[in-house]
Amino acid sequence: MTVPRRHVAIVVDVGGTATRLALAEDGRLTDTIVRVPTPSPRIGVADPVGQLLDLIAEQSDRLREALPDRHVDAIGVAFGAVVTNAGVVRNASTLWLAPSTGLDVAAALRDRLPWAPVTVVNDVAAAPWHYRELGRFLYATVSTGIAIKAFDAGLPGARKVLLDPEWLGGESGHTIVDPTALDAVPGGAAAAVRLGRAAAGGDPDARADLDRLGLPWCECGAVGDLCAYASGPGTIRVAAAEARRLPESFAGSVLAELTGSDPDRIDGAALARAAARGDAFTATVLHRVTRPLAARLLQLCADLGLDRAVIAGGFAHGVGAPWFDALRANVDELMVDAGWFTGWTAEQRAGLLVRPPDTGDAPLGGMAALLAEGHRRYLSLVKPVGDGGLVVHEREVPGCGREQFQLRMRYAGICGTDLRILRGDVGCEPEIPGHECVAEVVAVGDSITGLTVGQVVTLNPNNPLDDSDKLGHNRPGTFTQLLTLDHGVLSRGQVVDVPEIAGPEWVLVEPLAAALRANRATTEFVPGERVLVVGGGLSGLMLAGLARLRGAATVLLASRTPATVERAVQLGFCSPEHGLPLNDELGSAVLAATGGFGVDAVYVAVGSNAGTATVATLWPALAKTAAVNLYGGFPADSRLPVGDGDVIAVGPLRSAAAHQWVDNPAGGKVVVLGNRGGRREHLLAAVELFRGAGSELGLDRLVTHIVSLPAAPRVAAELARHGTVDGRPALRVVIDPWLPGTVVRVC
Repeated sequence: MTVPRRHVAIVVDVGGTATRLALAEDGRLTDTIVRVPTPSPRIGVADPVGQLLDLIAEQSDRLREALPDRHVDAIGVAFGAVVTNAGVVRNASTLWLAPSTGLDVAAALRDRLPWAPVTVVNDVAAAPWHYRELGRFLYATVSTGIAIKAFDAGLPGARKVLLDPEWLGGESGHTIVDPTALDAVPGGAAAAVRLGRAAAGGDPDARADLDRLGLPWCECGAVGDLCAYASGPGTIRVAAAEARRLPESFAGSVLAELTGSDPDRIDGAALARAAARGDAFTATVLHRVTRPLAARLLQLCADLGLDRAVIAGGFAHGVGAPWFDALRANVDELMVDAGWFTGWTAEQRAGLLVRPPDTGDAPLGGMAALLAEGHRRYLSLVKPVGDGGLVVHEREVPGCGREQFQLRMRYAGICGTDLRILRGDVGCEPEIPGHECVAEVVAVGDSITGLTVGQVVTLNPNNPLDDSDKLGHNRPGTFTQLLTLDHGVLSRGQVVDVPEIAGPEWVLVEPLAAALRANRATTEFVPGERVLVVGGGLSGLMLAGLARLRGAATVLLASRTPATVERAVQLGFCSPEHGLPLNDELGSAVLAATGGFGVDAVYVAVGSNAGTATVATLWPALAKTAAVNLYGGFPADSRLPVGDGDVIAVGPLRSAAAHQWVDNPAGGKVVVLGNRGGRREHLLAAVELFRGAGSELGLDRLVTHIVSLPAAPRVAAELARHGTVDGRPALRVVIDPWLPGTVVRVC
């Protein structure tokens, strides 16, 4: 049995001052930690966003190069800003002094680091994992803002931070903690809101009014929220307001001594030094500002049945013991011996607040543990038997047997066949659909040769020895994070190398191989000077692109819908005058477009089982010697009439990649061909074509959407019904199985 390989990750902690990177193995940090300044406009950096992303990529590449004998499984970034679990910024003002809303940090890093899956989450969503051995607890960070998360050990293998689907929950700082205080403002809560916004906007009169009323305000414009009291900036403002409101008490304080009796000079360092010297004025301020936080922690503990709260954050730990003493005193005063807290012992009360010494390592260590936890389980999209929908299943990662290998999917394409399976147009029950992919080898059994961990590959889903044996048809397919395959798939040549940097468009290697096979077979019989492609879907566009690339003088494209023809023209797959409507007049339109000669090659790539009816309209449009390739739109039991009572059994013709000469009912000779999918040689040729002419062929323009695995059931259902995603026409939709949340990106 293969020995399980250690999970190796590069983890990153992006803070306002410094960015740190480290290596981690199986969820534990190693001694390899790199610390670099975070690019910021505060230090004169003109492009802090670009420089930060380049910095992370550069340092990650260096760490990877230091591991020549080990494979990096993942990159995880704990980001010091409000960011979704898909890595999209909601507000990064604390980093860059600008919100940068909508910036896709994860996508930008994936572009720079294509060799490993990239996960980006808020640092406070990652940090609780560092203390996972505590079981169930609150994690609160007190710095420039305040966030509170709940960690639940749950059942074995089900540990998690309790969060919403985008992982934004826990931004507790901007909730009002004393609503009755707003009644002190003349005009009530509405007037308090106006004053708070004005104060946050810099209005000195509004700030003076709130100071006089004893009401703290927050940068967000709220009055009396948790940040206004207990955050670092909030505490400094409260201390300054108290100094102005109580000048006599302030005058005799250590804090006044340290600030020259100027309330505007109070900062975090002065508060910490005064508190350390036992200053009574500072102690009173700390007691006041930590009281709402104590109440909030007690409420959450009672709500969720928790008996521990881990306190982190630069401000809380910077002020140190006096700050924690003030919080403990408030907890003791506010804890009621009732409900959840009934009968608590002195030891239990003392153990409620946890002040760990290593909170600086929590984002890095937590990110490492979070990635390792995800490595132990994986998600798949399952089609229940007889059901037309997809559901997300979570499974334990299985071991890799001696004659097995495991692939981690980077990308999986949703193709027309997958949609036909979902609609029930064909009777396949693959459990897990999908057959187009880019994947990375992550485990190799002892008896497997020719594969190495880290190798990037695609798959030929078709068993070349058995036409009824196909991944995503009768075998589990690629709509999964992890796919375990046996030695037979490798020995039959179904595993094909692709470049390490292969992006989502490389899922098209398999359909391109099928189109390339059809093109080669057809041009063996006719020159393909004048070509008609019937069908404007992805296959039709590929066939048209190949015909143009191979030097066809005229490439016509026909489709039922004008919008599809217009799209083909816009994407550059046919010229405006060569886009034709697919109707009963198609034959006449083809003759007109070819000066009466007709076309010498036709590729029928229609959907909805419309192939037979389509061919019937084309006989008059063919040249005297012509080829018709039955590429798509034909059920396995289709029978194609060809005149004089002759009938071609389409299924066997396509399965055998055979051909048959027939008399054209309109005069002349026609070779009818068919194939399904490609063989290894065609996939290899498609890879080389991708490398050399992929851009010229326009393959990158064929991927219109990238979706996360949890979003795929909804997206696939809409695709199957309407051919759209969120109401927009789609060509190839690609699943990125490692995108968290329900993400849908338009390319």
